[in-house]
Amino acid sequence: MEVFSLKILNMTFGSTAVISQLRNKTQNLDLIQLHPVSKDENDILLDLSNKKSPFHGGISFEILSGTFLKKLNYYYSFSYLTLNTEEQKIFLTLFKQSNHSNIILARSLNHDFNYLLLSAWAKQDDFLIWSNTSPLLFNQKYLNNPNYRAHTAIYESKNDSF
Repeated sequence: MEVFSLKILNMTFGSTAVISQLRNKTQNLDLIQLHPVSKDENDILLDLSNKKSPFHGGISFEILSGTFLKKLNYYYSFSYLTLNTEEQKIFLTLFKQSNHSNIILARSLNHDFNYLLLSAWAKQDDFLIWSNTSPLLFNQKYLNNPNYRAHTAIYESKNDSF
């Protein structure tokens, strides 16, 4: 198990073959390939180098809170949220009040209304229990904006991830 203190998290998505090929081309960086639990998602490639993004068309986030846990056979939940100004205030207050020892809070470098909650779990069920009881995700009583969007995808680290 490794723990990373990040300032920037860069990521890109693609098929297993494309992401594997990209990893092989950029071996000088600390990259992690995660595999989706759902067949509807693509693989994700994370760059943990804290440098400018090496990806063309990838997305980058500024880490506001938390550390990244790199562990084999773990589940990683990526929850993307689009929040207006009022929702951001409430969301950030709820985040500060919550138990978030295994959660990274990040904000998009390109769109400051897009947030990412990235969490690591030993079992997928642990995330589902947390997400259904936490006010941060699925109990979004603070959301008033009909344009609110959220997407959660769960990925898994496997033998070829690191």
